[in-house]
Amino acid sequence: MRIVFCLAFCVLSVAAQNKEDSELSNPYEGQTTAIEAGQKRFREGCAACHGANAEGGRGPNLAENQDLKRKSDGQLFKTIRYGIPAAGMPPSPLPDNSIWELATYVRSLSASAYELSMPGNVDRGRTVYWSKGGCGDCHAIRGQGGLIGPDLTNIGATRTAKQLTEGVLHPDQHPVEGFRGVTVILKDGGRIEGVAKNYSNYSVQVLDRQGELHLLQKGDIRQVEFQQKSLMPSNYGQTLREEELQDLLAFLSKQSVRPDLKETRASSRHSGDN
Repeated sequence: MRIVFCLAFCVLSVAAQNKEDSELSNPYEGQTTAIEAGQKRFREGCAACHGANAEGGRGPNLAENQDLKRKSDGQLFKTIRYGIPAAGMPPSPLPDNSIWELATYVRSLSASAYELSMPGNVDRGRTVYWSKGGCGDCHAIRGQGGLIGPDLTNIGATRTAKQLTEGVLHPDQHPVEGFRGVTVILKDGGRIEGVAKNYSNYSVQVLDRQGELHLLQKGDIRQVEFQQKSLMPSNYGQTLREEELQDLLAFLSKQSVRPDLKETRASSRHSGDN
């Protein structure tokens, strides 16, 4: 009976602790200033083990870490506060507000762009997207826009802020399957440019800038030239002002088919505590 009582007490204690952890809420969640402050503290005290960009070293990779997504705010806070002695991670002497800033930064590494408060004006970013940026010529959002580039209707929910920024500024480093640029020269002298949707020893399928899909047999083709770089411009860092770039990224970050994404993520983390 004594053993049974002890086991029951332990189970109840763990359940109570999990409940307490799940009820802790980050007061700085998604705030840009907190992320920046947390990043500074991270580089001062955590980078020696986890790397300057949290991509791993002696400590684990924290960038875009799926396990972190499942941790509640309370669990993340206590991991930083008390460390993981068995893994060589020491406790933190920082005050609570500094630990929450660290937690905010670490969370931002794996959070979707939609969940964060990215700097910039969404309405102005919408204007940049459809006008100066020319993004809508190739990319569609909710059925409006071009088809030659990936659909961006859910881009804010499927990309982190870092991925979103790098995708805009350095598209050649992040090719998307099914959108490789191609030029096809036909035997009759015709020329078709677009993206290769399918390619085999017998045929090639090309989607052109007008959204027309061309099904071409190898017997009709003289030459196929695949582009080594992305069709997307790689000079937005020069053609857009810093403010315009921030506005564009803010607009893209809010493109999601699930407007309740924050609540869904939080519910998923809390359910993992039970």
